[in-house]
Amino acid sequence: MRGIGGGGAMSGLSISHWDDNVWFVGTDMGTLFRSQDGGQVWYPVSHYEARFTSRLNVAGPVGFTSNPDIILFSSCPETLSTYSSCVALRSEDSGLTWSAVRITDGEGLTSDGKPKLDYIPKQWVGSMILNSRYMLVTTIGGGIYRSTDDGETWSKVPIPDSHAEPSVGLYLDESISPAIIYSGTEHGIYLWQDGAEESARQILSVDASTSAKLMSFTGSRSALSGRLTLTYVDSDEAACSGNSDKDCGYVTVYSKIITPEDALLTEYVFITSLHHAYRVVSSPEDAESFYATGARSWPSARGTAVWLSNWNEAELGFERNLVFLQSDVDNSYAKWEKMDYSGVGVDVGYWDSGYYTFAVNAKNSAQAGGSGNFFLHVTRNKGEWWESPFTEHADSCNTDGGRSKGERWRSTGLEMTSVRWLRFNPYNTDMGYASVADIRLLRTLDGGETFLVGGNELPSNINTLYDFAFAGPHTVFAVGGNFHDWPHEWYKNVIRGAGGVFVSFDSGETWRRLGKEASRNCNILFVDTDCNLGDDMVRQTLSITYDNILDNGTLYIGTQSSGVARLKGLESIIHDGSYEELDSLEWEWINEGLGNPSALIIPELKIRGGNLYCLLTNNAPDFTAYDRVGIYKWDGNKWVHHTINVTHPPDVGDQSKLLAYPTSFEIDNNDNMWLVDIETDGNYLASGVWKSIDSGSNWVRLKQFTFAYQVTSIGDRIYVSGGRSISRWGHAGWGDGGMFHSSDGGDTWIKNENIPLLGNGNSVVQDPKDENFVFYTFFGGGLLHGPRP
Repeated sequence: MRGIGGGGAMSGLSISHWDDNVWFVGTDMGTLFRSQDGGQVWYPVSHYEARFTSRLNVAGPVGFTSNPDIILFSSCPETLSTYSSCVALRSEDSGLTWSAVRITDGEGLTSDGKPKLDYIPKQWVGSMILNSRYMLVTTIGGGIYRSTDDGETWSKVPIPDSHAEPSVGLYLDESISPAIIYSGTEHGIYLWQDGAEESARQILSVDASTSAKLMSFTGSRSALSGRLTLTYVDSDEAACSGNSDKDCGYVTVYSKIITPEDALLTEYVFITSLHHAYRVVSSPEDAESFYATGARSWPSARGTAVWLSNWNEAELGFERNLVFLQSDVDNSYAKWEKMDYSGVGVDVGYWDSGYYTFAVNAKNSAQAGGSGNFFLHVTRNKGEWWESPFTEHADSCNTDGGRSKGERWRSTGLEMTSVRWLRFNPYNTDMGYASVADIRLLRTLDGGETFLVGGNELPSNINTLYDFAFAGPHTVFAVGGNFHDWPHEWYKNVIRGAGGVFVSFDSGETWRRLGKEASRNCNILFVDTDCNLGDDMVRQTLSITYDNILDNGTLYIGTQSSGVARLKGLESIIHDGSYEELDSLEWEWINEGLGNPSALIIPELKIRGGNLYCLLTNNAPDFTAYDRVGIYKWDGNKWVHHTINVTHPPDVGDQSKLLAYPTSFEIDNNDNMWLVDIETDGNYLASGVWKSIDSGSNWVRLKQFTFAYQVTSIGDRIYVSGGRSISRWGHAGWGDGGMFHSSDGGDTWIKNENIPLLGNGNSVVQDPKDENFVFYTFFGGGLLHGPRP
């Protein structure tokens, strides 16, 4: 994996209590990551083995069993339905390979034969006794399930649903045999001895006539002292004193030196503190400390707070201290001083509002951490210092140990950013530029080994630079806007937005807007445009290419709403260094031949064989431009359509319209034309890879491909990248996809199944330093570098 690490949503941090170095964390883009060295290097688990859910609010950590090598995991949607199923997985090799396991009741199977779960697993609670084979799991709506063979088979614990639902935490006290189970629910805490469920009793009750409830519960026992500590957070929002209007309550504690035999019979007296929190977490073997955190719903990053409470024998109570706060809203948003800063944090900002999950090593309470939408922070010393184990500082010029803006970073493998394109400067192939959603861009100075976050000088409402073009070793053009993630979901629609064209003369270190904000021929039909305002060039822009010969250097751009524009006369200005003249240059729209200028989305522009081509896609969400989509060639005065007759594939229903939304095109070394499109507007299984051998007069589909985002030629090969890779063997179920290539003109296709990220591929580019290697870019998977397939 290449990049800077982090920058995307993570959840489910899990730290093995058998081996402090075995960690797991998942991302909302579907990947489960695994580390064997305590977060120094991460490896994505193959998508064929396991996928992480995108619904991080229900995503849970992996479950460690009494066998250090056996792990449980589930990937589930927010709610279960006929079309949204939940599957549990079990690994016997510490998370390398996984197989499905049935946990809850029910006999249903997924389309690929895995057993469906009737309820979503919430908390895995494995035995801390080596090879005892005992394990519990709480579920959402289905009670508690028990395994006596390290998760291979399961049965429901025979207790009333009221004793288990809705679960807010489960604690297994194994200081006695059979073990004591403490079950925290929204309406109270229950206790019973394993196998004696009929004698279960409620040790804490919440008044059902009020709206009060428990939000979080944890328990622990110290073997040395014999102390038992049970902690919960209620839902009394008065605890936050106006700092939050929800997900906040008082921390309440029971802590006493007591034998497990007495604990079965005693009356529990809980003491409510004046401290507030959203969740409490502890090591089940350390009753002298526990962690509390804020909630993601708390305003102004206050939810990133982590407090550590330690037992104070002199005071006969717990003493609480703030040990982490990502940024202090009450102190000019100052960053927490006791942490390793990261590239995204210092260059873009610490945006997280809280944690999806927070974990504590079950046998080592000094080791804890949590993750949110952009960052993962972990401590190994109870909050004395916090690491950012998703990134490595790689700026050799920095000698003082600090981490500042504009420095270089190296990925540790934990990548979940969305990278559309990676473009290397042909005049200096050490220089490369990656378009990254929300982060604007990453740039490399060493051919992709390390990266810097760029674009800090751009307008604050520009969150993504979509494409790049080059006019020299240090001159780079870029286009972008304030809507990321084209062409996913509604981001593919006609959008004016804010954006434009920018230029850098120092390899991307600084940027300036290029040309006037008003064109010389603004069209009153442009979407959301008043030509009298003189700002029609300020708009979301997707594509760019540069011709250094025509008209003394001409730059072409493609927008997400208004077609193609050009700027002439750049070459002499660039080489003379009279950059002020760039501000006075006027853009010119060149849309003759493309049709209605109110909805012209141009995802790609390319110069091939000295000719300029553009790709016009459909005017989503209306989809009324089927007769105009496709490749166009500029003849000097107008655009000429080169997508004429499209043969209807025999395996596509007659009701499906073809080329609903083209996303990419190519013209190879033999002058064959290629197109790919995505499945949308109801054209079920009608998208794919299309080819024309007669300059666009006739087109045939060579391969079904559900969500294809790029087609490109490298030498005599054609590569197609996209989403929806679903089969270990490359067979199609509901549509196929992934990372394909063809070496025989499209007659046969090979899927690269040796990479762990098998879906959401955005593009492929050859490593300019070594033709035997390529870079892949991913939607939610960053950059991947490896051997050419």
